[in-house]
Amino acid sequence: MTPQTRTALFILAFAFAATTLVRGTQDTYAVFLLPISEEFGWPRAAVSSVYSLTFAVVGLSGPMVGWLFDRWGPFRTYLTGASLGIVACLLASQVQALWQFYLVLGLLFGFASACVGFVTMAAMLSRWFNRRLNTALAIGHSSHGAGMLLLAPTAQLLIDGMGWRVAYAGMAGIVALILPMMLLVPWRRVKAGLPDRQPTGPTEAAVVTSSLTLRQAFATPAFWGIAASFFFTSTGMFAVSLQVPAYLTSIGYSPQAAAQAFGLLGLLLPAGMIGFGWLGDRIGRRQSVLISYAGTITGIASLALMRDGPNLALLGGFVLCFGGTFGSRGPAISTIAATLFRGPHFGRIYGFITVGMGLGGAHGAWLGGFLLDFTGAYLTGQIVAIIAIILGAAPFVVVRAIARS
Repeated sequence: MTPQTRTALFILAFAFAATTLVRGTQDTYAVFLLPISEEFGWPRAAVSSVYSLTFAVVGLSGPMVGWLFDRWGPFRTYLTGASLGIVACLLASQVQALWQFYLVLGLLFGFASACVGFVTMAAMLSRWFNRRLNTALAIGHSSHGAGMLLLAPTAQLLIDGMGWRVAYAGMAGIVALILPMMLLVPWRRVKAGLPDRQPTGPTEAAVVTSSLTLRQAFATPAFWGIAASFFFTSTGMFAVSLQVPAYLTSIGYSPQAAAQAFGLLGLLLPAGMIGFGWLGDRIGRRQSVLISYAGTITGIASLALMRDGPNLALLGGFVLCFGGTFGSRGPAISTIAATLFRGPHFGRIYGFITVGMGLGGAHGAWLGGFLLDFTGAYLTGQIVAIIAIILGAAPFVVVRAIARS
């Protein structure tokens, strides 16, 4: 193994660990949903809207984070995100009003999550991986699942033992683990990138040579197709996922069992990402992505059919199909974006693309809670989620540059 390969793998490991801690902490809000709602007596839409704002800030901060990465480099970007994340969790343990949740978990933690998120990861890994960029991004994106698997049950145990306020203080300590890890990273080498990095093919070579600017990227159908896919996919996924622990509890599962089922989604997420990445290399990204969308729809349908009470077979089908495809499109979409738009402006371009993901997640998180309050049942939100998933798959069929990449 060459020194450059060791450095690349170390960078991947750090990005994976950092995103696991921050994105995992962000996703634990699903298990905080019930105790916060019960303590304050707020409707589900209001409590869900906090997470919705978090995701909106993650998405809307993408262009700024991309600009900061291009200008500052990865060290300052990660340090900013980790520091703000620690402060946000500590403040969350003290809040007393809904507007304070919006400020602390929505705005502050949302920006922290953006700094230690997929924009920074994609921009950094694209400097160190060439032909295996798709695999590297699949591993990096699977940190989302690792965070769900490790931190959701941990947060539920803290809530059960000491209450949700102490649990949020504990999450601050978990985010703080990023800081000692940062001391081990050779940041100057990370910022410089792979010295002999070469384009992976004719398409990428043409793009790198032309060095597309942000304005030029805006003029391409691929840019808007990728952003639309992010938006609708995130809408569908988070309209369902944020409500999963509460939904399972409402049909008869214990809160801890519901949290464990939610965590199992994270267990399957890395396998799904890497597995669909491998499948894409064998049968093509487009075909692999469309199969994953079909799996997601099957998973949501299994969840909907379980509304009459606990059913182990349907729960297993939901966890397997939904968890196995949760986020599986992310690496493929990121690789397509890196292939089409790689260059000195990629951080900013990808940052703007991920606005679609952030707004979609925000919309979905709010929509799931709103439809529950409006209809008194989870089924409408699950049907709307399936429609959104179908729309998320559409760019892989109708946008030529995406379908061929």
